[in-house]
Amino acid sequence: MYRIIIGHIGSDAGYWYIGSDGKLHHVPGWDPEGIAELAAAVNIMREATRLKTPGLAEAAIKSVMEFTQKELGTHLKDAGAGQGVVLVLGA
Repeated sequence: MYRIIIGHIGSDAGYWYIGSDGKLHHVPGWDPEGIAELAAAVNIMREATRLKTPGLAEAAIKSVMEFTQKELGTHLKDAGAGQGVVLVLGA
């Protein structure tokens, strides 16, 4: 099942989606500091992919992965597991 999302995911305004019940549901926004910190963590992961030293990219990514997963899990919990959710960051 896919959802139609209206608004900007990851903004401080939140977004709306049309649920399987056919109704609009609001997901609250993130605080601006939280967005900036998550963006920095994602940037660290993106830049780490350029590292060529064996094991260095993996270590850098691992250092921020738990934080990133926790933040995304907290704010995207309404998406539900296994529902065809695709998240593109830094595109």
